Amino acid sequence: DLIHYNLKSSNIMLDGSGEAKVGDYGLAKLLPVLDRYVLSSKVQSALGYIAPEFTCRTVKITEKCDVYGFGVLVLEVMTGRAPVEYMEDDVIVLCDVVRAALDEGKVEECVDEKLCGKFPLEEAVPIMKLGLVCTSQVPSNRPDMSEVVNILELIRCPQDSPEAELG
Repeated sequence: DLIHYNLKSSNIMLDGSGEAKVGDYGLAKLLPVLDRYVLSSKVQSALGYIAPEFTCRTVKITEKCDVYGFGVLVLEVMTGRAPVEYMEDDVIVLCDVVRAALDEGKVEECVDEKLCGKFPLEEAVPIMKLGLVCTSQVPSNRPDMSEVVNILELIRCPQDSPEAELG
């Protein structure tokens, strides 16, 4: 298994048939050689997408880092917002905004208006919850990608399973 290390929206492209493809495996090739502790401009451009453990020398880097990046990507698509927004006196982290909205029962308000009418709104909350689970601060609390796929399929086709709702 190849860990990408730099999963973000600008690295997702569509092929001729509209299928999403992940590009830019540069960090995946470089980091093992560089002992994965280099903060280059490439890593800096990934801020907001990289898992917290990526910067910690004592934690093993695993595929859960890519799950974190995928979760951020999900939240970015669902909200239409950048993963990190720099204001004059503040830094706004998308995961924190969505998590707070969920805690207040207002996560639907985070959905990008451009998405309204494009898919059933009742799918928005479980997808946002999935994004939040994927961005858990604790890597072992994140699902693996096969679980993510299963959850997405359950959200899309809830009639196929009684436990389709994320809890």
